[in-house]
Formats: sequence, structure tokens, C-alpha cells
Amino acid sequence: MISKASARRVAEHAILSHKGWSELPHDAVLTHAYYSRRGRWVFQWKRRTDLYSSDVDRLLVWVRDDGSIEKLEVSWFAPLHPTISINVERILRNMGYSLATASAQAIKEAVRRRAYEVTGKEIEVLGWRRILRKAWILEAAGNEFWVGKLSDDTYVLLNPDGKIVGWMILPAEAVSVSGFYGGDADPCDGWCYLAKDFKSYFERWISSSEAVVWGMCPKYDCETGTKDCTGSGYCESYISSSDFENAVKDYKCKFYACIAHGASRSAWLGNERGTWIYICSVGGWSWCDLIVESLLANRGRMRFAFLGHCGAIENTGEGTFEYTFRKGQSEKTTVIGLKYTTDESWSAFHQWYPAFLEDLDKNRDKKIGDAYDDTCDLYPDIKGHIDITGDRDQTLRDIIQGDFCKIT
Repeated sequence: MISKASARRVAEHAILSHKGWSELPHDAVLTHAYYSRRGRWVFQWKRRTDLYSSDVDRLLVWVRDDGSIEKLEVSWFAPLHPTISINVERILRNMGYSLATASAQAIKEAVRRRAYEVTGKEIEVLGWRRILRKAWILEAAGNEFWVGKLSDDTYVLLNPDGKIVGWMILPAEAVSVSGFYGGDADPCDGWCYLAKDFKSYFERWISSSEAVVWGMCPKYDCETGTKDCTGSGYCESYISSSDFENAVKDYKCKFYACIAHGASRSAWLGNERGTWIYICSVGGWSWCDLIVESLLANRGRMRFAFLGHCGAIENTGEGTFEYTFRKGQSEKTTVIGLKYTTDESWSAFHQWYPAFLEDLDKNRDKKIGDAYDDTCDLYPDIKGHIDITGDRDQTLRDIIQGDFCKIT
């Protein structure tokens, strides 16, 4: 049987011969090298080019025991020497560069100058990327773009000729709120600690410690509705209905978590004996303060929503929170919610949610559905009391890297 080292040399030679490269990409990471149950070595080089890429580059080779190649898969979208258009080639040649030896930096500099000629804007060209059409909110022709950054931190997509053809919406807002369950004895008691835990992860994911609207809602007192529970040990933050409304409306808000009393069509933040805010999925109830359907009317679907009210996902489909946050779509949006809550499942949830959030955070290329399944397997008491709908295949990195929109 061929040794691992020999099999790897065979795999490397096969890739170089197939692509015509002189060497393997220096920044690729060998993620798998194992002996499969079917009797051959399997080697995989893989990289996610960076935050702005929507594709993973892969080189995958199966080597038989006798040293021959069983199968070869090459999905290396960003070539060692980026593919350029005829116009950029002409620019490079006019600048005196030989295309056979032009460095990536030289090509980026040529595109930067061309972009300035075309747009009049000084754009930092970050790199060449292949962005699949399905990653766009609004489809644009072509797949190959340069990612550029303007002085105001806006990210744009340039075609090979230096024209701005698209822009990126990076997640820059998030919502994490909770209600009260306290009574006369301890009116400040509530689930704010859960909202705070979700908030801490949301801050990492949107790279901001100030852009998460979070806390209990509203300030509460059984008699006056104005008691300030700051310093009580339960919560340090409160939100108004307008803060909540504006945050959910913001198209840059991609993460949402709500821990409250409620069901699949309505929820309330507050104590039944005091003041509270009612949230409904769709219109039709005069007693609702905020209607999610209306809040999302002028923006895209919520990329990730956690509904932490007891019956949040017992019913699904039109008219429910899960459907409304997804805006009826099944791609690029994931909803997780509680159902049929018992004392045992609520206790299991307090172990489940930190493990789930940590798994997502540490494995940002892992499918959300897989992280959900794995965490449910760790804490089986929660099974049957939590559910997931929408896109199980999107990853945290998919959300963080932003949505791509065509310039119209």
C-alpha cells in the first residue's frame, strides 16, 4: 500500500498537472489527509479566501492504494494569477507590465487607477473574488469581481474594467431583548441575563460593542410603570418601543433574539401587572404595539432569529413569527424557536443555548443546521421542545460577510 507521504506527492503532482501551476497556492491549508474506508488516501486543500468571499476554494484528490488517481476535483475559483479582462490587460501592457510576470499587487494597482478614471473615486482594491449569483439579493450579470473599499468604509464590487457594479451590506445592527416575569415580591426579576448572553455573541459577529439594541422592555413598576431596576442584579439596560422598532426596521440588522412570554403569533415584553409592549407577527390585532410584518416591510429577511417564547414555533407558516421573520423565504434566513416548554426542557435550554452559540462562534463555516443538531444531541432533554426552520445550510460566516446588491 502506498504511504501517506507518497500519496500526497502524487496528489500534488496531479493538481499541478491539471491546473498548469508551478506550485501549489502558498496560503492553502491542508484540511484533510486520511485513509478512507474505500481503500484510498483522500487529500483536500481548502481556503476561504477572506471575509469578502462567498466561495470556498478547494483542491480534492483521491489516491488509490497502488498510487493511481481515482478522482480529482478542483474548485479553486481565485487563480494564482487573477483572470483579467481585455481592457485591464491593455492597461497593464501600456504600463509596461508583462502579463506573465505581473504581480497581484501590480494588477490591483492597475484596477485601482482604472476605477478612479471610471468613477472619480479613490478606491482601495482589496482583492479578486468570484461571487456566485445566488449570493446576491439582486442578481447581477457575471461572477468575477474585485472587492473595493471606499473612504467611508463602504464596500463595493468592481468589474474587471474598474466600474462599480455592486455594493455590500455588512451586518451592523442586532437586537437582543427580554421580558419580565417578576411579581410584587421582586418586580425586576426577568430573563435579561439571556438577552445579555445573546448580545455578547452578536457584538462579536457584527464587530461592534455599541450596535446591539438589548435589555428589558420597558422600565417597570407594578404601581407606576416607572421603576428603574438598574443595580438590582437583573438588568442594566432598557429599551423603548421606538428603539426596538427602529432597530428591527434597519436593513443592516441581521441578528434577532427575544426571550419573552408569548406564542407563535404574539409575544409581550413586560409584567402582566405593570406595563408591557406587545409584539405581533402580522396585523389584525388592535392591542399590538409593534407588527413585525410592518417593521420588515422595507428591508430584507432576518438572517438569524431566535424566538425564545414558550410557544414560539409550535405553529409555523403564514401569520407566524417564524414565517414573518423569514419573509416566506427558505434561503439566507434561519429561525430557531422554543415549543411545548416544560421545566425539564427549560433547564436543558440553559445548557443548550451557550453551547450552540459557542459552536457557531468557533466554527463559523459550519452549517447552522449542523450546529443545531449537534447541540441537541448533547442535550437530548430539549428535543421536541425546540425547532429550526428556513435555511439550515447557511453559516455564520455567510451572514457576517454581508449581502451583495446590484447598483441600480
